[in-house]
Amino acid sequence: MINLQNAKSFEDLLGSDIEPSPYEFPLLFKADGWLDRRRSKNRFTLLRAVDAKLRKILHEGERVYFATSGTTANMAEQHFAGAAIAQALNRRALVFTTERVLLLQIDSRKRPRELVSQVAYTAIAEVKATWTGYCQLKLSEKTKLNFVGVPKADRKHLAAFLTDVVKAAVTTPTTKGNALQHLCPHCYVPVPGHPEACPHCQGRFKLARIAMLRSLLFPGLGDFYLGHRMFAAVEIFGAIMFWYVLVIAPLIGAPDENGEVRGTDAASWTTAAVMLVLLHAIDAVMTRHFALKGHHPA
Repeated sequence: MINLQNAKSFEDLLGSDIEPSPYEFPLLFKADGWLDRRRSKNRFTLLRAVDAKLRKILHEGERVYFATSGTTANMAEQHFAGAAIAQALNRRALVFTTERVLLLQIDSRKRPRELVSQVAYTAIAEVKATWTGYCQLKLSEKTKLNFVGVPKADRKHLAAFLTDVVKAAVTTPTTKGNALQHLCPHCYVPVPGHPEACPHCQGRFKLARIAMLRSLLFPGLGDFYLGHRMFAAVEIFGAIMFWYVLVIAPLIGAPDENGEVRGTDAASWTTAAVMLVLLHAIDAVMTRHFALKGHHPA
């Protein structure tokens, strides 16, 4: 029988000899035209990549109606952390099921990473496609989730999807303050707050305060602790260059780009100290911010 992993293309999953699965393939893979086929092909690639992890997260009897991908990076994150880093760390697979919206962190090749969150349908007040290219979820606690990079047709489809399908979905009412729930990366149950371990399976988490303190000590160390090693290497290299230009070079009398030796007067050292404190503080704040976006497995 054909399943998601042995199928050669999404068309193979629209036949009759299909292995039972939690996926509604006729809804996931529409092929009414060239653009629909292209989007179905991308969705096929996404689902194949997250299939093994997604099956562990789904409840018994829960079914998948729709899936797409995008990033939740906002303007502030892109400004302080850099667009490339912010978008990479916020890249998500957006999976609509009969019960909830699942947000699975993925990499550039659509492979699943550590963080998993969910939003119950009852916590969603509105979904709309904005002219600025966002797919926007307005939550009942008066917060918003903006997904950037979602294909235009998918953004429009999501708004119609919630109108037609979500009203008939089996949902569990949410309480104020937990519209967006982070799941344990070990057992995939919702874990409120940011404890040291999952109260359900005792799986341990990395702590935001440790990540923040390491980045405060030296930029990049907190991201290395969280597992963002490529970005940590870039931050560490950049911080070393700052320290060299502002501190090391003046101490050893190294010339600058104009061939002049920088002065070591009090004003120069004060400026260097302020810039370095800001560099360390901003990186510490951003590291804590990204650490609180879910539960990182220790």
